[in-house]
Amino acid sequence: MYDKVKLWLDRSVIGGELSTIADYLTKATEQTDRQTGETKVFGCLEGLKVSVFCTGISIVGSLSKYLYGNNIYPLDRHTTKEAVGKLADALHTDVSKADVTGLEFGAVFLLSQRVPNYLERLGDMPKLVRLHFEENTLYYRTKAKAQPQTLAFYDKLAEQRQNGVKLPVGFEGQNLLKYELRLNRRLPKQLNVREVKASTLSEKQFYKMLLRLWQNKYFSISKQEQVKTNIMSEIKTVSDAFEVFVARLMAVSNKDAVAGFIDELKEAKVFQDRNNYTRLRKKIQAVASKAGLMQTDELIKELDDAVKNQGAYL
Repeated sequence: MYDKVKLWLDRSVIGGELSTIADYLTKATEQTDRQTGETKVFGCLEGLKVSVFCTGISIVGSLSKYLYGNNIYPLDRHTTKEAVGKLADALHTDVSKADVTGLEFGAVFLLSQRVPNYLERLGDMPKLVRLHFEENTLYYRTKAKAQPQTLAFYDKLAEQRQNGVKLPVGFEGQNLLKYELRLNRRLPKQLNVREVKASTLSEKQFYKMLLRLWQNKYFSISKQEQVKTNIMSEIKTVSDAFEVFVARLMAVSNKDAVAGFIDELKEAKVFQDRNNYTRLRKKIQAVASKAGLMQTDELIKELDDAVKNQGAYL
């Protein structure tokens, strides 16, 4: 389930082979710092961007595209090991010892309906901000400039077309949604492990840990539900009717409506106690998803099952 990675291979690991790395690259360009005399080389290796510095080399790009020529489907831990081995052979150095400074971990789902129909059913999640700029993309990010973790949902085929990539035979017209967890900077601290090397990516326990994190992040997102079709027979009081009405409104409302209203209240400094904004959000969500009134939306159930099923592939 790996796609794009960022690797750093220190000079101490490469040894005397550092100066020869540039010879294996295509479209290589050399730059010299006139003050320090330091020489840098920037080039490509079958779609990967490789930069050679006096302190080591940086490798950035999609491992799945490097191995198979396209990144429609990410790599599992076995094919990731194969890609790292291929990269080591191409650069004539032990890439398995490289530090992983960033990675994308996710899966592509073949779904029954258009991707935007699923994205509009995904609501807020704890600690991250929901950003839905275009109908084909949805992100969850922190408000800070640094983005150590990002959840990305997007139409994979639309992304391929936008990048001018030729689609493999049989994929045209399909509904492919990609959900990925993007991790950047200080991965050992984020994942609470001693180190993350290129060789670590193919270790079963590490892969399993990432899979569980990826799944847990998804299931922490609030989801749209449907009001039961036979709910009228369950209304006995005015309060029951009010709750059904609110639940119906929430089920068809824009998923940014609650967050937008909360932001308006904050801007107007309505509450002195900032905890009241959280209490209000929870109260609205409680009414909108009150037990007994709602049932799982069919498209959400389809997406839930797709995420759960990834646990079978270790």
